[in-house]
Amino acid sequence: MRLTGILLAAGKSTRLGRDKLAVAMPDGRALAAWSLQAALDSELEQVICVVKPEDSLEWLPENVLQSTVNSSNYRNETKLHIAVSTEYSSGMAASLQCGLKEAKEYGAEGVMILLADQPLIRAQDINQVSAALALNKQSDYAAAVDGEGRKPPVAFRSQMFDHLLALVGDEGARKIMRNDAFSGTQVNLPDFCFWDADTEAELKRIMEYVNEIAQMK
Repeated sequence: MRLTGILLAAGKSTRLGRDKLAVAMPDGRALAAWSLQAALDSELEQVICVVKPEDSLEWLPENVLQSTVNSSNYRNETKLHIAVSTEYSSGMAASLQCGLKEAKEYGAEGVMILLADQPLIRAQDINQVSAALALNKQSDYAAAVDGEGRKPPVAFRSQMFDHLLALVGDEGARKIMRNDAFSGTQVNLPDFCFWDADTEAELKRIMEYVNEIAQMK
């Protein structure tokens, strides 16, 4: 199944009060570079990273940044494509739809929505969600799940594109997943996969976890 990843990286970081995408992780890379690299290392056919017009892209992994060319198109030798959301300030739906329109141009059979502020997601987690959708052919989508319900990463088949394009404001994929008219498959992932950096406390938890894991190696 030809899945395209849509990494949402056009948030305003309002709650954190600073650009969370560019926060330096313990290994020196930017926080959002971790989630992007996981997507690039996964079995996704391609990855569309949706950013704001004013994004300098300096948070990109160095190997990706060096190969990114043509400021109007941002294509490079990897499977990455940078899409600029000019309407990002109107809410998450606009950024999602910006990426989705790009994916439709590529003839994607489905898309997987990923969040750039979840740095602990791994390529293997992304692959699990992809495999679940491919295996469960009657499902409209496959979503990761923890004790609080279904969350990104979530993959949708192409028949769901029109429903995603109908979202408005800050409505995200969760609205569709809560609709009983659509069938979904659940994929259990470790809790840390869902940790985001919305607040300083949440960012501290991520950093402490990364340092703890590093010390165990």
